[in-house]
Amino acid sequence: MPSPISSRNHDVARRVKRLYRRTYRQKDGVFLVEGFNLVREGLDSGALLRELVYVETRAEEAAFLLKGRGVRVQTNVVSSELMGWLSDVVTSQGILGVFEQPHLAADGLPTVDGGLLLVADQVRDPGNMGSLLRIADAVGADGFVMTSGCVDVYNPKVVRSAAGAHFRVPLAPGTEIAELRESLGDGMVMLGLDPRGNRSYLEVDYRGPVALVVGNEAFGIGEEDRGRLDDTVFIPMPGSAESLNVASAAAIVMFEALRQRAECC
Repeated sequence: MPSPISSRNHDVARRVKRLYRRTYRQKDGVFLVEGFNLVREGLDSGALLRELVYVETRAEEAAFLLKGRGVRVQTNVVSSELMGWLSDVVTSQGILGVFEQPHLAADGLPTVDGGLLLVADQVRDPGNMGSLLRIADAVGADGFVMTSGCVDVYNPKVVRSAAGAHFRVPLAPGTEIAELRESLGDGMVMLGLDPRGNRSYLEVDYRGPVALVVGNEAFGIGEEDRGRLDDTVFIPMPGSAESLNVASAAAIVMFEALRQRAECC
């Protein structure tokens, strides 16, 4: 086995490190996944792994990940010090995978047969974005849509927070509400979740095709986009809190949708 790569100026190190920047992730059409379990989930899902970077002490695990899969993947061994620099967590797991970005156009999303979508409109916080994607995964949503004003869904912090959901939920990033409205047509009801909503989320029938739109953490759904929705809903809160975290609020409504669908199907 060749000596581990140790220089930050090495092509491999520079290529991986630049993927922490959205510009290069979009240009190369790839994203970083860290850790044995997440890399395995990606491979098991059929996602295309382009490159595997690992420290020498993780060589057996790296070989196990690739064994019997019939895939050709560029592999590179790096020093522990370099891996610490490449990783964005305090204690690196010693394995990094570079995967192709799996995503769809808005017109590739399901609009009939009871489709359920979660839509993030200008959500900026990586932790919130990852949690929203994880919620979409948990309820078995048919797709997760993000407008162009959102934090990049392939941001490493989002990937870590989503815990593998990138490989299980169809993704449609960079889709504006107007574009989504046109793509979905009249076959799907678009509901906005907003503290100023027209009615309680408990008064809504979620058994048909529904897209739930959640807005920016600070200012919610933009006025222009609100006009493109079929209705808006709020979560009744008898306590003194004025609002909930966007992910917490989305979870409440999405699981109500799941409950109704489970009862009717």
